[in-house]
This record gives sequence, structure tokens and C-alpha cells, in this order.
Amino acid sequence: MARLLPWVIVATLLCAVTASVLRLRGDISLAGPSVAAQVLEVAAGTALIVVAGSSARGLERWLLAGAGACWLTAEWASPAAPGAVALTVGLIGSMLSLPLVLAARLHGPRAPVQPAALPEAAEPPRPLRPSRPAASAAAPVRAGPVGVLAARVTGALLAVGVVLALAAAVLAGPAAAAAASPREAGCDDCPPDLIAAAHNGALSAELTRRGGQFAIAAGLVAVLWLAARLLAAPQGRLTRRQLLSPEVAGDAMAAAFAAAVAAGAAVTLLGGTADPRTYWWRAAAGVALLGLAAAVALPQLRAARATRVVARMTVAVADDPGGSAVDTLRAALGDRGLDIAYPAPGGAWRDRLGQPVTLPGSGVTLVTDNGENVVALIHGSTARIDRGSVTGAIAAARILLDTERIEAGALARVNDLRLARRLAADAADNARAKLERDLHDGAQQRLVALRYALGLAAAHAAHAHGSDLTAQLSDADAAAEQALTDLRELAHGISSATLATEGLDGAVRTAAEHARGAVSIVELPSARVPAHVERAVYRLVSDCLREAGRSPEGGQAPPSRLSIAISRRGPDMVVELDCAPAIAARWPPPHVVDRIAAADGQVRLTDYDGGRRLTAVLPCE
Repeated sequence: MARLLPWVIVATLLCAVTASVLRLRGDISLAGPSVAAQVLEVAAGTALIVVAGSSARGLERWLLAGAGACWLTAEWASPAAPGAVALTVGLIGSMLSLPLVLAARLHGPRAPVQPAALPEAAEPPRPLRPSRPAASAAAPVRAGPVGVLAARVTGALLAVGVVLALAAAVLAGPAAAAAASPREAGCDDCPPDLIAAAHNGALSAELTRRGGQFAIAAGLVAVLWLAARLLAAPQGRLTRRQLLSPEVAGDAMAAAFAAAVAAGAAVTLLGGTADPRTYWWRAAAGVALLGLAAAVALPQLRAARATRVVARMTVAVADDPGGSAVDTLRAALGDRGLDIAYPAPGGAWRDRLGQPVTLPGSGVTLVTDNGENVVALIHGSTARIDRGSVTGAIAAARILLDTERIEAGALARVNDLRLARRLAADAADNARAKLERDLHDGAQQRLVALRYALGLAAAHAAHAHGSDLTAQLSDADAAAEQALTDLRELAHGISSATLATEGLDGAVRTAAEHARGAVSIVELPSARVPAHVERAVYRLVSDCLREAGRSPEGGQAPPSRLSIAISRRGPDMVVELDCAPAIAARWPPPHVVDRIAAADGQVRLTDYDGGRRLTAVLPCE
């Protein structure tokens, strides 16, 4: 409001003077004798001043506000002008609104006309601001030499239009006023012209005519510039949303204003100032100025709407923790495909859940704070995104974005730890498998060969009737057989080769056959699941079987009961192990929970009268 008030005061003062002039001598108004046309003219200039002062930025603000002021003061070149100063100001600025409008489009920030265009950086009300990624900060309208040429052609056309319009304004304004005053042209009631020097009415008329010719040329060039800008879009056409965007609409209104001024100048040159058609084109120019003001105000209005939506949804998220910043910004920007990424160490990006994200090459707005990336908006539809909406939305959602950014960093560290734990479990499984292969291919084969040699020696001893030697060799063969059996059990406990070939069904049944105590298998899955899930489930079952066969003192426990049920329930694998009361007190083994957690699973314990149930749930997708 503080920023808007000075412009409202200026516009009100200029509007009051212009209305006073029109009330006294509306019959000779540039808009014609119609009150409606005069109201349209005053409204156009006033709206442009107020909107430019409150919504435009940088040099564009002053150029558009000046254009609106010159549009109003042009009526002051009248016998009803309140003094010589007002008359002189009206004469000088009679056509100055044309070059100011075109120059505003030359200096105003605009995004390239292309589907992947990114919102321009804008000054938000807080330090958080959107900007373009470096890779696309200078993206041309079209890729390659054609795009560069199109950009240069449109820029050159607009610059030529500005120069021609400025020449028209100088010749028909201050130059003509300096050549002769209105009094010398027959206006006896007019106040004095303060800059009249030559007092040559013919020269003044000639300069005015030349100014009209330059205005016509400027209007034609402006139309060519608009056509070139529209044709420079990809595939030579724009979508409906792009045509209605503030940037394209503002260019169209500026070109329409120039065309209307040029048409009015042409009618004046051909039919004189009394030709009624000049009033029509003056009204058309006023409508174009109103459209230009609307195009300039639209981003600010969208930003205000986005701010309101974000503020409302932020309160809703505070009441409902299930909400998120991305849902809030999607509603505020009207972009259902919008996604958010937060920066991670090393230049990486992560989503709000801490998962890695790769930014696309286009359609991304980086939000920075003091030169550091805060968040990246990945647009699903850039056609309806403008810098005003993005600026207002991210400024209003700053607290929510900062909160999610901190949470994303914490979740990213949790994910990294979870990944490291899974990698450690996989490394342990690989080491177990390698050790099992080494035992099978090394020590077991040597023991088999030893038993074969002992058997041959026993046969020779029996043939030689060496009963004592035969008995000793038999005892050695029995010891070797027992060592081979123990080694096979040890190798099977380290890692199961059956798991890789037959899955959980075969591996669990084999482990149950070698277990001590009573083991009942209630259910086993027939389908295969991911390898890391199978390894985790097998290690859980085998460790529990081994624990069930041990006594607290380290000896062999008495036969105990263990029930195994493994089933697939939707996307999860569910393992249920029921143990007898004798071993329930020391369940589960200390490492079991960590082993299941490494596979993103969860373990739950339930006590009942007959013992304890261990339930493990592991995701399979």
C-alpha cells in the first residue's frame, strides 16, 4: 500500500487537471465530443500510471507511468489549459506516449516464447527468490543459429520502432511547439507557448506532418515486430495459454496501441483533425492502453492469489501434518505436475522424502537465498507459470519450504545410513557364500579323499590279516566321516547353496531337516522374491533354528518346538516364528532385528501363554 499511494496521488492530480480541461472544452478533445470516449481516455491514462507504479519494475515502471502521464497531458494543449506551463507540457508530450510504450517493451523483463520457458527472476517481498538455472539462463527463443537470428531480428525491429516513434514525438511535439505557438495558428484563447521561438506557422504544420509520417512508420514496424515475435515460437505457432500469457498479451497491446496511433495519424494527414475517424482510433488506442495495463497487472494479481492460496494451505498443513509444500504450491500455481527438489551435499538434489532426484534440462525454477540454492521447482506445465505467481507462492511458503528442506536433509541421512546397512548385509552375505564355496571345494574334498584313502588302507590291512590295524583304520574313517558331517553342517549354516537354486521353500526345508528339536513348517512361499529379501528371511529362520537348539549354558538344549510360517501378503513378505516357552526368554537373537531392518523390514514380538511369536514384515517391491 505504501508503494501504491504515491502513484495514486500522481494519477489523481493528472486526472483532475485533465478532467477539468475536458469539462471546459470537451468539444475540441482529442477523444471527440463523446463523454464516454473522454472517460475511456482518462481511465486509460490513469490505470496505466497506477498499474505501472505498483506492478512494473525497473525502467519499465517509469516508462509506462510516463506514457500514461503523457496520454493524459496531451489534452492540456487546449484553450482550457490552466496556464502556460500546462499548455506547454501538453504540446511537448502530445505524442510522447508512443515511444515510451514501445521502449517499455524493449526494457521490460520477458520470458522467451517457448514451451520450456522459465519464469524470470523477480524481486520477492522476502530474500527467497526464483531464478533460472545457469544452463538455461540465456536460452534463445529457438535453439541454434535460427533462434539467435530470430531474437536479433525481433530486438532490432522493436529498437527501430522506438527510434521512429521518438522522432515522431519530437517533431510533432517540442519541435512543432518551438516553431510556432497555438496563438499563431489561430487559437486566441490559448495560453502562451513557453518554448515558441520561430513563430512560423507553416514550419510548425510541416513538422507536425512529418511527425505523423514517422508515427505511421513506427506503427508499421511495431506490427512487424509483433508478427516476428509470434512467428519465432517453436514450430512457428503458440498455444492458447501462451497467447494469453502476460508477456505476449503485453506485446500485443503495445503493438495495437502503436497501430492505433499510426492509423489516427494517417487519418489526420488525409482528412484533417476534424475527421471523425480520428476519434475512433483515439478510442482504440485508449483500449490498447487499458489492455497493456491489465497485462502488466496480471502477474501481480496472480502473485497475490498465489500468496493467499499458499497462506491458506500452509495453515491447513499445520492442522494436518499429512500435507506437504508440493501440494500447496500445486494448488497455488495451478500446476498439478509440479514437483519439488531440495539441495543435497555435492550438488545433488533430493525430494522431500530424501530420495535422489535428477533435475531435467528445462522447466525448472531454482529458488535461491543469498546466492545459495534453497529449492528447485520442477514444473509440469510451464505454459501457465509466470514469475509473479512463482514469486508470490514461494515467498508465502517459505516457512513450509524451509521446514521440509530440513526434514529432507534428515531423511536423506537416514536413507544413506539405511543404504550403508544394506550394503554391509550384502557384503556379509557375499562373504558367507564365498566361505561356503571354499569349504565345499577345499576342506570337504580333502576329507572325502582322506576317507577314500583310509578305506583302501583298511582293505589292504584286512587282506593281510592285521586285525589291530584294521580296527584303528576303521576308527580313523569314522572320525573322518564325523568331521565331514560337522563341516557340511558348518558350511550349510554359513550359507545355503540351495537358497540360490530352489528359493526359500527348499532352503528352509533343508535347514529344518538339520535342526535340533521339533520343527513344524506351516507355510512356505512357492514364488521367488527379490534376492536380498530371500537372504534376510533365510538368515532369520536359520539363526532362530540355531538359537532354538542351544542351551543357556552353551550346551545342547532339550528338544524344543518351533513353528515356521512364511507367506506373501500383498507387497510384503511375512515371517511368523512361534517358539516354545523354554527359549522364549532369550528371543529374538540380538542381531536379528538389525538384519531385518537392513532389508527395510520390521520385527514385532508377541507373547502368549504357550511361548513367543516373532513376526517379521519385509517389503518385496
